[in-house]
Amino acid sequence: MGLLSVGIGLLLAFQAAAPSPAPDPALLGQWESAIRTQGGVGNILEFKPDGTVTQISAAMGDSTYALEGEWLRTFWKDESTGKINESDTRVEFQGSDVFAEKGEDGVEQSYSERIGRAVPNASPLVGEWCSVLLEMLTNYRQFTPDGKMFIRMPITALRGRYGATDGVLDVRIDGQPPGKYPFRFENGQLVIKNRDGTDRIYKRTGSTLLKGY
Repeated sequence: MGLLSVGIGLLLAFQAAAPSPAPDPALLGQWESAIRTQGGVGNILEFKPDGTVTQISAAMGDSTYALEGEWLRTFWKDESTGKINESDTRVEFQGSDVFAEKGEDGVEQSYSERIGRAVPNASPLVGEWCSVLLEMLTNYRQFTPDGKMFIRMPITALRGRYGATDGVLDVRIDGQPPGKYPFRFENGQLVIKNRDGTDRIYKRTGSTLLKGY
């Protein structure tokens, strides 16, 4: 057998082993862990039509907010007690694409830069922003016009390919062994059975942060 025939045979074998794009459009897009750790860490999955998948481990927080004069008031719900906790920060806008957060003493504690464009006819805070924590971690925040705030801090990002046939995900993440995971949809949520037999539950989110990350 010639080298050309061997090369074609290896190429066909590789193509046959690679997952194909998912036929179920309900799977496409971004999903987040419905249940996070006590510290707010969970996974974000993004399935694309071309058969590529990204898995992001991230710290996540969801809250509501109100901008009252120079004060940004955020309201967090303690999931264990149901109690609402409030956090207040003085903000100072520096043009339309930067805002600083200051303590009660007026000392700047952090600043955020806008991602993308400002939203016309909306509060100057509405949109997506990023800041750097401890000179290492990038913190992304999104403020929506209806008073919701999302925080996403990516820790690791893994990429690969996937296919979906007869309720089974065939996932090939770069640098990891391939895996097949049964999945189903329940009440608008995505339920994936893990290797150990437990269910991992994912939900859609109102956040567009980390989309295409």
